[in-house]
Amino acid sequence: MAEACPISCELINERVARINGALTVLSMIIFLFTPFKAIAVILGADLFIRGFINPSYSFYSFISRYFIQMLNIKPVMTNAGPKIFAAKIGFGFCSIISLFHFWNMPAVCIIFASMLLFFAFLEAALGFCVACQMYPYMPKFVK
Repeated sequence: MAEACPISCELINERVARINGALTVLSMIIFLFTPFKAIAVILGADLFIRGFINPSYSFYSFISRYFIQMLNIKPVMTNAGPKIFAAKIGFGFCSIISLFHFWNMPAVCIIFASMLLFFAFLEAALGFCVACQMYPYMPKFVK
């Protein structure tokens, strides 16, 4: 069983998190290469729900769970705390992207969208969550 953490004592399906990462990659590709810029706000709202409310209410997580159920993929459970922290970081990225898009500063949007795309790609393709790796060290900087 996964070790408990200060944010959450709950477990989350790692496979759902990886598909959420793939949906984030897709969202950032849409943002970067199409005129549909509202996708950053949609993704930001979903990350807000995952990070601050309840991941089970997330639209992207619903799609991911449906996909896993449809393909009958066995769950791999992991601690939800670092994933919740990662969703909060992702929400911050989406907020910055949306804000700078509103201020008509596309270079900053491209930089942050590319970074989020890269981090989400690592999660989706390799199961490597950068924010989750930073998570254990955060109390040292927050105090």
